[in-house]
Order: sequence, then structure tokens, then C-alpha cells
Amino acid sequence: MGGPVRPVASALALVAVAGSLLTGCDSGSHTAGCGPAPSADVSQADLYGSYLGPHGARLELTAVGGTSVTFSVKNWPKEEGPGILTQKVPTFDGAGVWKLLNAPGEDGEVGLAFDGLDTSARGATVTELRVGQEDGRTVLFARLGDPDVCRVLTLS
Repeated sequence: MGGPVRPVASALALVAVAGSLLTGCDSGSHTAGCGPAPSADVSQADLYGSYLGPHGARLELTAVGGTSVTFSVKNWPKEEGPGILTQKVPTFDGAGVWKLLNAPGEDGEVGLAFDGLDTSARGATVTELRVGQEDGRTVLFARLGDPDVCRVLTLS
């Protein structure tokens, strides 16, 4: 009686595993294992510096003194969808202030508040980045588009 059920259950388990390997994400959270390993317990001082992304995108996180932290971008994508990974999209240069959005002990997340960004004219852009580790280096990244498909913008 149990003979035919076992092969079917095994086949279903293989399909589930294969699906998670193809997307780079596990079936539990749809984002775990997708992109760099997240980092918790990061401070602003850990993040100062320059980060480079696809198609010449550049992000500079700086400190002006005290608790005021600023950023500037060059060739920053005017869009936030997965297309920014594979094709050249319209870009802009800008600046603003940034801050850590996570509570202590949670995975690091950086919020970018652009000065004078007219979202109706420019469209949506990437304004939140996660903090991660890749090859022993701190990187910033954003998961783009459908959470069932692993597409990650990484700035290193």
C-alpha cells in the first residue's frame, strides 16, 4: 500500500528543491539565500565610502560631522525594476541624506532620502538598500521585482 506513495512524495520533494535552486531563493521566505548574506549590528561608521554598481552607478556615503550623514549618486537608475540589471536605463546624479532604518540586532538597511527628487517626473528609483557581506566585504544590495525570482542589485 505504501509503495506508490513514496516515489510520488520523493518526486515532489525533488521538484521543490530544484525550484528553490533555480530561483536562488528558498520556498519559505522567497528571499532567503537570494543575494549577499545580510549583516546585522552595523553602524553608520561601518558604511562610509564609495560603492559601485552596474552600468556605472556610484553611491558615496559620507559624514558631514555629528550625526548628519549625506550621500551622493552618479549614474543612479531612474527606475527600480529588474531591468536596471541587464539594460542601460535613464540615470541621474543627485544627493541627500541617509540613515540606518533597522532596529539594533536586525539586518542592516539603509534609507536614501534624495534632495528635491521629483518622483512624478523621474519615476521610481532605488531608495532602500540592505547591508550584506560578500567575499568578506561589506556590500549594499536591493532585491528587485518578483520575490519568486532572484534579481539583486549589488553595490560593492
